[in-house]
Amino acid sequence: MNADITLSGWAANNEESALVKELVASFEETHSAISVDYNPIQSKYKQKIKTQLGAGNAPDAFYVDSSYFPSFASANVLLSMDELEASEEYNTDDFFQPLLEAFRFDGTLYGVPKDFSTLGLFHNTAMLEEASVEPPETWSDLEDVLSALKDNVSNENFKAPMIEFANARSWWAFLFQNGGQVLSDDGSEVVFASDAGVEALEYLVGLREDGLLALPTDLGSGWHGAALASQEVATAVLGPWGLPFLEGYEDNPDINDQVDVAHLPIPSDGQKATIAYTVSYSASAKTDSPAAARELIRSLTGDEGMSQWARKGLALSARQSHSELEYYQNHPRRKTLLDAGEWSQPFSFGPNSESIVNRVRPQLEAAMLGEKSPSDALETAQTKINSEVL
Repeated sequence: MNADITLSGWAANNEESALVKELVASFEETHSAISVDYNPIQSKYKQKIKTQLGAGNAPDAFYVDSSYFPSFASANVLLSMDELEASEEYNTDDFFQPLLEAFRFDGTLYGVPKDFSTLGLFHNTAMLEEASVEPPETWSDLEDVLSALKDNVSNENFKAPMIEFANARSWWAFLFQNGGQVLSDDGSEVVFASDAGVEALEYLVGLREDGLLALPTDLGSGWHGAALASQEVATAVLGPWGLPFLEGYEDNPDINDQVDVAHLPIPSDGQKATIAYTVSYSASAKTDSPAAARELIRSLTGDEGMSQWARKGLALSARQSHSELEYYQNHPRRKTLLDAGEWSQPFSFGPNSESIVNRVRPQLEAAMLGEKSPSDALETAQTKINSEVL
């Protein structure tokens, strides 16, 4: 199997690019007949890959974000990975199944999870201790914890118990926790303006109205990691991308040791759920070397390849067994976020996922800013999507 193939992805940072090059070099050492040209795309990644796929000159293998994966898969531009999944030497059962299923379309697997991120409850342990509270397990507990923080934290930088974006990112997780869903079972319509969805948004809006949750515009920090690091807030719903920031925060080096991560609190009668942001290695349906492209993906996402990726701490391994890796044992915050992969809900809602999200977010913001009631906001978004998109 002599082949020259190309691999592409977005240039997230120099460290990621260096690691990919290292993994590719290791692959070439053990696959002398396959040469891999790694060529990351510097900007407008999705648009460029989409154009290349349409023109038939896309890289042989490349990243695909779950948010737009269904639109690619429905256009028949991706190579099936069913042959790889069926291989006795490749264990797809080890992947967190929600992540693997995020890259299956109409029964066919078109990608393998490269990594993922979940949302957890980051919290300042010193502030919780000062308020004599523990990390919350339920929504009711969270209200109590935030109230105690509001009344008892003495840090001069402290401005609010919790931070959330105006577009209510955590609502998506709370929706699923509360038994709701974005799409109907047959995918023909959106159904998030259900009682479960409205109740989840009312809960977040209520935290805001009670002074327990602040928006970035209320603070000096523009995002959750910075607000935690500056001690303006005590809690935030955040993903693993916040950890490198805290670990390298020079203005207050002690803050990293004060911030821990717990699973998201759930409704008292709800279910465990969090959002997963995941990316696949996929291949072009028009590749001249399908076997080589699959073999590269097999290597990059196998036990050893993904172990090397995990140890960089850039994102989480998509393999369940890696919870036992020494790296995760030594990095318990990342392990907490990793373990939530079991009950995660990929941030992907069919071929029209991006159109759905783009119409929901402004309505979530209107509710969080008090411009609309939660029910009106969600009903408006649902009607627009079902009439204009689906």
